[in-house]
Amino acid sequence: MYEKLRGVRDFYPEDHIGRRHMHDALYATARSYGFKEVTTPSIEPLELITKKSGDAIVNEIYAFQDKGGRDICLIPELTPSIARMVISRQKELVKPVKWCSLSRHWRYERPQRGRQREFYQFNVDILGVRSSRADFETIACGIDCMLSLGLDNFRFHISDRTLIEQFFTSHGIDASQAFSIVDKRTKVNEGEFRDMLSGIGVGDECYEQLEGLLSLNGPIHETLPEVKETLGACGAHADDALTTLEEIGSLLESYGMDEHCTLDLSIVRGLAYYTDMVFEVFDKRRSMRSLFGGGRYDNLIELLGGQPMPAVGFAIGMPLLELLMREEGTWPEPSFGPDYFVVTIGDVEREAFSLIRALRAKTTVEYDLSGKNLSNQMNLANSIGARRVIIVGERDVKSHVFTVKDMETGDQQQVPMDEFYKTLKE
Repeated sequence: MYEKLRGVRDFYPEDHIGRRHMHDALYATARSYGFKEVTTPSIEPLELITKKSGDAIVNEIYAFQDKGGRDICLIPELTPSIARMVISRQKELVKPVKWCSLSRHWRYERPQRGRQREFYQFNVDILGVRSSRADFETIACGIDCMLSLGLDNFRFHISDRTLIEQFFTSHGIDASQAFSIVDKRTKVNEGEFRDMLSGIGVGDECYEQLEGLLSLNGPIHETLPEVKETLGACGAHADDALTTLEEIGSLLESYGMDEHCTLDLSIVRGLAYYTDMVFEVFDKRRSMRSLFGGGRYDNLIELLGGQPMPAVGFAIGMPLLELLMREEGTWPEPSFGPDYFVVTIGDVEREAFSLIRALRAKTTVEYDLSGKNLSNQMNLANSIGARRVIIVGERDVKSHVFTVKDMETGDQQQVPMDEFYKTLKE
């Protein structure tokens, strides 16, 4: 007997009811914002991934040589593939480029609750325009994605890496090292966090100021004045970032979505390719790790060989989103029963198949495949959860009627065939 590999999952029919609901809702939301669906290959040149994330990622992914001796990998994320697609048609694409995709990914990491080695992600990206409106549009689409799934137990924690970068730079600290440490702030205890910062030259006074910044958390417009006061004069780049956050806050307020958002400078997203605005989404109680996140990555297209092109987007991991939906009671209950089950008695194959084909144009229909008698056909219809049974017997055919039974109420009636077919055409 074979068992599935660690970190992967089998999806049985009952699992697909919820998955289809989730996928359809996400796509419908993205389409309402004007995003168009794209699909990328599941394998890419390894260099495409290492160019973005560095050589160290090879230990975290499924990388190998193909039969032609080429170094390739199963894709661990979608953004490099999206960038490659954009670069190949960069001159002809109408800006902004608004794409979405639901794709399968693989990472060789320790499986845990809500994290698997094979998983699906839903990506939304806007490329070719740098503005607070593009940032807002991305965040708003993410919020509506959550609302479309019946969820309201979430908060978008919004920040701008430029502010923390300028803070560290003004204190003579290497921001690239500091970001990866700040990103671990909630994953280690205070002593470990302080020791890591001390290791890159953060003294006591700098640490106290940093903690003041990272502890600021609240409505964007209410919290920005505190940020400005705590941050002090950190240069033009920080001023631009503050202006962008203020504009995003105003747009969210005008759109009626500011209640789902909070300003939180502790969000820096340790990944090096993010540039400015970033965000992460948590359940309100912070009982789970980050549900998903995103932000602006203005340098990636150029890094991978294209012309400079700003970009912003997010990626939602399906496993953790499913866990939240189950906890919040919005995961659909499985329901597999067909709308109709056609029971046959005697030599009525031609009439039964005519009925089945007509029904299948609008509804779901099943019938007995193994020659059961009437009683066993009814038992089968009941066991698979059929909503209605239509009995087609030799006497029914002679009388030009169908016997229709509602399996929930037990009500049964005879309906003239012509009348039944007429209702199907309406």
